[in-house]
Amino acid sequence: MSPRHFFNGDWNTGGTCDNTTPLSGGKEVVQDKSSDPVTASAVTGTGVKLLDITALSQLRDEAHISRYSIRATPGMQDCLHWCLPGLPDTWNEILFAQISSPTKS
Repeated sequence: MSPRHFFNGDWNTGGTCDNTTPLSGGKEVVQDKSSDPVTASAVTGTGVKLLDITALSQLRDEAHISRYSIRATPGMQDCLHWCLPGLPDTWNEILFAQISSPTKS
């Protein structure tokens, strides 16, 4: 699940995401367990592999469409969808690596 980056409100209460530089929180993404334990527990034992992009995406709040959409509504920002090219391309690279690598027994 990709993280939400609304600041000072939500999508319908004036929340913003118009940052122009990545958040600083370190230079490495270290992840030894799921960033979304609810989702991880939902797929446990099902044979479904979770591609957890939360930690990877957490510091990239500037990659949202924000107020720069063709259909932008004054006073509202799109902090859910992501700009292309960009972070979704990285997710696709990881997904491709997962699909093309041999499965572990």
